[in-house]
Amino acid sequence: MEKKSCDKCVRWLCGILFSAFAFCWLFFFQRDLLNAEINCAFAGNESLCEHLSGSLFIISLLTIFSLLLAIPGRIILRFKKGLYACNYLFSAAFLGLITGFDGDNLLGQGSTIWMVTAVFAVVLFLICKLVASVPRSEYNDRPRTLAGNLLLLSMLFCMVGYLGNTDENLHRRLHMERLYADGDYDGLLEVGRYEEESDPAIDLLRAKAMLSLPSDSNPAGSGIGEHLFCYSISNPIALSQSLKELDNDEAYLASCLLEGNIQSFSDRINIDSYQKLPTYYMQALVLANDSASRAKFPQQYAQELSTYDSFCEALEPIETEPKQFQANSTFIDFHETYFWFYSFCR
Repeated sequence: MEKKSCDKCVRWLCGILFSAFAFCWLFFFQRDLLNAEINCAFAGNESLCEHLSGSLFIISLLTIFSLLLAIPGRIILRFKKGLYACNYLFSAAFLGLITGFDGDNLLGQGSTIWMVTAVFAVVLFLICKLVASVPRSEYNDRPRTLAGNLLLLSMLFCMVGYLGNTDENLHRRLHMERLYADGDYDGLLEVGRYEEESDPAIDLLRAKAMLSLPSDSNPAGSGIGEHLFCYSISNPIALSQSLKELDNDEAYLASCLLEGNIQSFSDRINIDSYQKLPTYYMQALVLANDSASRAKFPQQYAQELSTYDSFCEALEPIETEPKQFQANSTFIDFHETYFWFYSFCR
């Protein structure tokens, strides 16, 4: 009777831990990817996609289905006690399978991932069968049973992470696309705010969100001049070309800054249309030694000129060093200024 009770406890423990992991994996880590996967699978049926995307019911359904796959696993694999968790091999494979979307293909796993996963599953199965065939003492049985199942569950969770898509930039982009569609531009700009990695799609999404920010008494879209260089930009030239295609004056000004074309920028900008110049616009005009902006916004010009002087002073002792060394040495204090970008990133 005690043995049956122990086996029941093991089944409940594994079920609770796996279902908790499955729900957290799908809801907290893969939710945006699942939404994109649904939109890809049901492309053309917008009402269905809108109904299913972000649905807690769908995530709960997938969690329950993955848990139910332990039943055929238990029937086929037939592991017990300390090895019972290995019966969740099919469940783990299912979770990894449905979260392998790479932005284009529903099953985005490469051949290497499939091979490594298959080898891992076979080796894990054989090792567990070998261990199960070895007679064991009943001494300290419960702690060994608990430790064995926790170890196996941890290995299966790692397999899910390896088989599923954990590309940080992809997940970040999908989340940003959802926020952009919802009109939450401030929220979008907080995604990956301090990350050093980016890609052209993320760069463009951020730029579009900046162009959509409220601009008060300044021209619409001028928020890009206040935020653009607060973020890592993977390919400034590619972003510049994309902005030029938007047919927007503020986007064009930003493209000039990205290319380091200070002359075109100063020729194109109409400072009379601004109540206060965006920070990066003023910094560019400081580099151009623009007298009109100095006369119209004397205090702001003096403030940015002081920042530029500090930047030049920081560079002076290391002016004979390689560019990369100079960039690294001034990164902490000046990487969010246009002066730093103009010197090292264009």
